[in-house]
Amino acid sequence: MSFKSLLRLSTAICALGGVSGIAHAQTAPASGGDTIEEIVVTSGKRAENVQDVPSSVLVVTAAGLERAGVRDFDDIVKVAPSVTITKTSQPANNSINIRGIGTYAYSIATEASVAVVIDDIPQAFQAAAFSALVDVAQVEVLRGPQNTLFGKAASAGVISITTQAPTKTFTGRAEVMATNDHEARVQATVSGPISDTLAFRVAANYSKYRGNIYNVATGDWLNGQSDTTLRAKLVWTPTDDWSVTLSPYITRTLASCCAGAEFFLSPGVTAGKNNIPQATILQGIVPGENNRKTAQDVNARGNALDYGSGLKVTRNLNGFTLASISSYDRYYLYDRQDTDGTAFDFSVYAPTAPKGGSGNGGYFKINSVTQEFRLTSPDEGRLKYVAGAYYSRTSSKRYFVRGSNELGTYNGLASLPTTNGTAYSAYIANAKSENLALFGQGTLGLTETLDLIAGLRVNKEKISYKFFDLGNKISYGDPGCSTKSPTLNIQTCNDDTAVTGKVGLRYQPSPDFMTFATYSRGYKGMAYDLTSSLTTRTLLTTGPLKGYPIADAIASQQPIDPETVDSYEIGFKSTLLDRRLTWNVTAFYMDFQGFQAQSRDLITNQNVLNSIGKVTSKGVETEFSAKLGHGLSVNGGGSYNKAVMNDFPNASCFAQQTVAQGCVGGLQDLSGKPLFNAPEWNANINALYERQMAEGYTGFINAGFRWQSAVIFNLLQDPDSVQNDYGVFNLSGGVQTDRWKLTAFVNNLFDKSYALTKGRSAQWNVSQTTNPTTNAVNWKPARDSERYVGARFSISY
Repeated sequence: MSFKSLLRLSTAICALGGVSGIAHAQTAPASGGDTIEEIVVTSGKRAENVQDVPSSVLVVTAAGLERAGVRDFDDIVKVAPSVTITKTSQPANNSINIRGIGTYAYSIATEASVAVVIDDIPQAFQAAAFSALVDVAQVEVLRGPQNTLFGKAASAGVISITTQAPTKTFTGRAEVMATNDHEARVQATVSGPISDTLAFRVAANYSKYRGNIYNVATGDWLNGQSDTTLRAKLVWTPTDDWSVTLSPYITRTLASCCAGAEFFLSPGVTAGKNNIPQATILQGIVPGENNRKTAQDVNARGNALDYGSGLKVTRNLNGFTLASISSYDRYYLYDRQDTDGTAFDFSVYAPTAPKGGSGNGGYFKINSVTQEFRLTSPDEGRLKYVAGAYYSRTSSKRYFVRGSNELGTYNGLASLPTTNGTAYSAYIANAKSENLALFGQGTLGLTETLDLIAGLRVNKEKISYKFFDLGNKISYGDPGCSTKSPTLNIQTCNDDTAVTGKVGLRYQPSPDFMTFATYSRGYKGMAYDLTSSLTTRTLLTTGPLKGYPIADAIASQQPIDPETVDSYEIGFKSTLLDRRLTWNVTAFYMDFQGFQAQSRDLITNQNVLNSIGKVTSKGVETEFSAKLGHGLSVNGGGSYNKAVMNDFPNASCFAQQTVAQGCVGGLQDLSGKPLFNAPEWNANINALYERQMAEGYTGFINAGFRWQSAVIFNLLQDPDSVQNDYGVFNLSGGVQTDRWKLTAFVNNLFDKSYALTKGRSAQWNVSQTTNPTTNAVNWKPARDSERYVGARFSISY
């Protein structure tokens, strides 16, 4: 779809009653209603009408999620134009981006830029969010820095998920779903009172998707996932002034993420240092833009277990609300990947090596506790505020091996004769983070129509690490806070105090129109780069640390400095045509300093986590929702976002980059280049038509379309990692009564193929300097990159 086509689409949207707008619910009014329902959000840590919130907040209710086919966390991109999700080698490396800003480095001691919060409790490890959405009441996407109320791991934004509350009467709901491409789901919920003061809710889910990449070597499907989830809520209200909510949960995930397939391969290209013919590697696979087969002797795996509980106690004190929010979480992830990307037995050329090739993986173990005390003022009066204190403690452990297929050694060999790097590495990394913060945010009515907004957060952070190189029997940070490495002084315990805040104005001349302007200061904490680079004992041959081991040199450069952001927003929110249309718009500019990303370190000449300088993200976001009458409702949204690296002169070159492409001495200047997976244009529109068929029966048809402009998946700007613009059209329809609902759907009706990620294959011997040049490109197709159909049936009482 061209930009002109998108412009025509936008014109059609305008003809329906406006462009789109920030901070409005992506859901239709209730069937038969003449006006748009009021949506209540908690993004400001108090219940407010979303149209009164002076910031960029997108809300999607349970009905909106169902309409758009949002079943898993990954699907949020269908309804949130400013959100993208990048999946790379394994679940722990998944990145959630808002306005093009996300995590561009992967270490247990590196914070995410986007915080995920479920029922007021932040997720300690971002990978835990990637599972089925179960019993969700609504999703709020808070764009831009949210550090004042949500802490230091929210420099780009927050995705806040609220689950359903217990009901005052006995209710139940069950749902089943199946598709023709081997996805199935079963969900059930029971809720009701136990006594006059005690109520409960229990939700269970089982979902399974086979996957979309077939491994011809093992006969298994990859990139699939199954989730088994159990969530409960127990609410005790002994008096009108007291409320206690206990929210235990457990999720078990079995995933075969993340495997790719050959998208392009030049004829005659070989693999490995012994030039293995490509026919031997491919095993009959034909590379191409529709190829969904691979040949690897190690199946990708990312199995996880997440369990814990939240406890919220609230007390009403003459209009004030005092809350205590506690949480406890344990998250385990066991991962495995095929390092060499083939099913070839390299012991043919390395007889002493184990049979097969190279695998990598291990496990992550994350333990976290949080405690928040919060005081919320009454809703009446000129001054309204939220103030509190927050404490968190997170312990993270990573065990990693890159070795044989079974994660053993190479029987004395340093590596296998592969094209890509398979050097043996084994380590255990432990990281700890402790945070204590005081915060407050409020509004002061200067006049009846003008409010002053102000917020402040003071955060004290302590971080530390221990790293054990198992292969070389070397450690860093042991005993605790040790400043010694084998050759250089290092730091393994650090602390920092940061002050973040927000100030702005809200002008509301009428209940149906509000405009605002805000400035926010955001912060992302110090980081350690705890990866296999710390097992590299090769001596540096140049630079100020010449003669020192690479690992010691990297350790001496840590921690990585904090990342800061100055964010500016101006926008309006409007409710028009007797509450039949809402239209909201926000313009934003975010300036990041010390942006944390992988880059070439000039001292060690290695690709390590570093501060790359200045990054900016600027644009406009808009959503709308319209009730057009006669059973027809329409909503949608769009964004223009230009996220670029303004100052990145010492970036690494991408693989096979030539001098003509800007690579000089292993470095390139990426100043002015876009961030990865950050489309400039993104839009979606959804239309629902409902009509009563007979007494008690209502028929409905729902159509949705989303489009995005081209993106590049490689931060280093590899041209082979470009995904061109694409659009996906979904259609569903069915019939419902007060008790049951039957829906048939087809997703990606026009069978548009597109990549979730894409880039140059590392296992092939390619060259950009030969004549002719040779190349190899690998891709991971998205879940809905092929047309599929399904049916869903739900019943409630």
